[in-house]
Amino acid sequence: MNFRSINLKKFFLFTLLFIFALPFFVNAEIKHPYVLDEKPRVTFGDSVPVSTYYGLENYVQDYIGGFVHFTFTYTHHQCCFTTNPPILYITDVDPRTTNTPVEKWAYPPYHFPAFGGIPTDWYTYEIQFDPTGYTTVVRQQGIFQLFNAHSDPIDGFLPETDWVSLANRHPDYAVGNTESMAFTPVPIKEPTILPPPPPPENEDPNPVIIIPGIMGSAYKNGELVIDPILHTYDDLLATLDQNGYTPEVDLFTFPYEWRDSNILNADLLKNKISEVITNCLATAPAHVNCQQVDLIAHSMGGLVARAYIQSVDYADNVDQLIFLGTPHKGSPTDYLNWEAGKFSPNINAVDILTESFFEAEALRNGHLTIFDYIHDRPLSSVQELLPTFDYLRDDNTGVLRTYPNNYPQNVFLENLNNNISNLLNSGIDITNIVGNSGEDKTINIIRVIPTDHARFWQHGEPEGFGAILGDSGLERGAGDNTVTLDGATLHNSIPNENSDASHRRIPTVEENRVYKILTGDDSITNIDNGFNLSPKVLLLQLLSPIDFVVTDKNGNKMGKNFQTGEEYNDIPNAFYSGYETDNEYITILNPIDGEYKIELQGIGSGGEYGVLTSYISDEFATTTETTGITTPNQITNLDVVVDNTNPEDLETEREVTIDVLISDINGAYSLGWITDKKVRDGLIAEAKVIIKFEKKKNGKYEKKVDKILIKLIEKELDLLKKKGKINQQAYDLLKIDLEYLINNN
Repeated sequence: MNFRSINLKKFFLFTLLFIFALPFFVNAEIKHPYVLDEKPRVTFGDSVPVSTYYGLENYVQDYIGGFVHFTFTYTHHQCCFTTNPPILYITDVDPRTTNTPVEKWAYPPYHFPAFGGIPTDWYTYEIQFDPTGYTTVVRQQGIFQLFNAHSDPIDGFLPETDWVSLANRHPDYAVGNTESMAFTPVPIKEPTILPPPPPPENEDPNPVIIIPGIMGSAYKNGELVIDPILHTYDDLLATLDQNGYTPEVDLFTFPYEWRDSNILNADLLKNKISEVITNCLATAPAHVNCQQVDLIAHSMGGLVARAYIQSVDYADNVDQLIFLGTPHKGSPTDYLNWEAGKFSPNINAVDILTESFFEAEALRNGHLTIFDYIHDRPLSSVQELLPTFDYLRDDNTGVLRTYPNNYPQNVFLENLNNNISNLLNSGIDITNIVGNSGEDKTINIIRVIPTDHARFWQHGEPEGFGAILGDSGLERGAGDNTVTLDGATLHNSIPNENSDASHRRIPTVEENRVYKILTGDDSITNIDNGFNLSPKVLLLQLLSPIDFVVTDKNGNKMGKNFQTGEEYNDIPNAFYSGYETDNEYITILNPIDGEYKIELQGIGSGGEYGVLTSYISDEFATTTETTGITTPNQITNLDVVVDNTNPEDLETEREVTIDVLISDINGAYSLGWITDKKVRDGLIAEAKVIIKFEKKKNGKYEKKVDKILIKLIEKELDLLKKKGKINQQAYDLLKIDLEYLINNN
C-alpha cells in the first residue's frame, strides 16, 4: 500500500467522522435567555420516538455531597446517539435571567465511538459534579460499565457560583422539536438554606385556611365541602372557633377536587388566598393582619400548599405554614393503589370506606376496576403520592431497590423536593408535625415478587398479598399508620415536631399546639368528639335512576323531601351528597342500633336501580346490594337493621307489594329481560289475582296473598327460564319479589 492510498483512506475516514459529528456542532447554540423545553418525562420502556422527542428518559436531578447530581437513561443506535446527545450547559449565572451569559461549557458528557462501537440498546448516565469538574459513568442497561472518567471544564469554571442544565440543543433545531430538550438550570453547588426569621413579637393574627388531605373533600350538590363524611377537621375548626377565630371572617377551609393533580389545586389555592385576603380587608376586625394568611395543611394538603409556594406564582402572601402528617416524600401504601387498585388487606375503616367509594365511582364512570378508574380518569393525586425513597425489596434476594430504578416514578415530588429551596427561603415560618402512633402499623417496606399479571403490579407484586396468613409482603414499622417517619420528614433544616397520634387523629390531638403556633397562646377550650377514634360508618350509595330519603328509629330524616324538593338534614353526624348529582349517597357516622327506613323514588324515565348498603368499622366490614326496577315517581321501601354489637347481621330488605311486583314485570319487559309480550301479560294477570279477601269477624275485609298461587308462579318462572322466555336477571328479581310476599303476608 503506498503513501497516497493511506492518505486517501485517512481523508475518507476523516470526512465520514466530520459528517457524523456535524449534528453535534452545527446549530448547537442555546437560546438567550435560556428557554425551558421540558417535554413530558417518561419512565423507561420507550426506545422509539416518545411523542415530541427521542431517546432521553428517567431524568432525575438532586444534590449529593453538596454538588449537583444528574441521572438519566438514553437509547442509542449502533453507530451513534439516537438523535443529538444531551449536553451539559454551564454558565456563570442562571441563563434564564440574561441575554449575555458567560458560556463555560456546552459539550456532551460522553461520545460513543462513531462506527459500530456499541450495540443498539439503552444506557444509564450518572453525572456527579465536584469542586473541580464532574465525573461521568455510563452503563449499558444500567449494569455493564462502559465509561468512567472525570472532566475538567475550562473557561474559569467556578462551582461556587456557576449554573448547569442538561439540554438537547435549542427548540428550533429540528422540525417538530423531536430533538429538543432543555431542563431547568440549577446551581452546581447546593444553595445554602437560610433559617426563617423569627416571628415578630405580639404580631396580630392572620386569617387561617385549613387544607384537607386526599378524600378530605366531598361534593354537596356540586359544591365542594370539607370532609363531611369522617369529620376529620370538625374538632380543629370548632376549637379555633371557640378560641377567638370566626368562620368566614378569619377562619376558612379549602376543599378541593382531590382526584386532580396537586399542581392544578395549587393554582386554585392561590385564588383562595387572594379571596380570603380581599374578604379580610373588607370584613375582619381591626386586630386581624390581613396582608398574609396562615395555612394548616393536613396530609396531601401540605403538598398542595408546597406546590403553590414553590411555584413562580407565589405572591409572598403566607406567614405561617403548619404541616400535619404530610407525605413530603410520598407514602408506600400508595403503591398498592397505583400498581393494582388495591388497598391494605388489614381491616381498617378508612381504607375500606375509601375502597367502597372508589368501586362505586369506577362503576358510575364506566370503568371495570378501580385500577382502570385510577389510571384512565386519571386520578393524578394517586400517582403524586408515590414515594421517592427506597421502599421496594426484591423477595428473592432480600435487596432493597434504589429509587428510581425499577420503581413507579413520582416526577411531581421529585421536582418539588429538588426545588425545596424556594420553600425554605420564602420567609415563611414553617412547622412540620409528624405522627408516630407507636403501633408499628405503617407500611415501610414492600417485599415484591415478579408477577405474570398483564396489567397489574408492573414493578412487582407484594409477596403473598391478600393471603390469610403472613404479612402480605407489607413490612410495617414506625409512622402514623399511613405515612412513614422518613416520608413525613421535610428537610434537615426543619426539625420534625413529633405527635403520638395516628394520621387522621393529628388535626384533633394537636389542636392546642396548632393554636399556640398561630397565636403564641394556649387554647382555653379544646374539643374532641372522638370522630377519629375507631369510627363506624353506615354508607348507602345509589347506582341508578332514583333519589332517596333515610329515616332513623327516632324519626330523624336525611335525604330528599319528595314533596317539596328540599333536603332533610336531621340525622346527627350524617352527610347527604344531594340529589343534584349523579353520585348520590348518604353516610351516617357512628349509626345507632335499630331500623333505618329507606324510601326510594324513581326519577327520569325509570329503569333498573341498585342500592349498595355498607357497614364499615375497624373490626368488620360488609356490603350488600339491593336491585330492582322503578318507574317515574314510584316509591319503593327498604329496611336496614343496624346492630353495632353484631354487625355481621346487617340486613337490607326491599318491601314488595303487588304494585311493586307488577312494576318489576313491566320493567323487566322494557329492559328486554322478558322477551315475549304474552309472557309479560300473563305474569301480570297472575300477579293481580294473588290477592284474595277474607272476611273478618267485625265485618271488615282484609287482603291476603294466595301462597299456593305464588308457588305455582315460581314453578312457571323456572319453566320460562328454561325456554329462554326470561333471562337470569328477570328470574332472580321476580323470585325475590315472590319470596318476600310469602314470608311477609
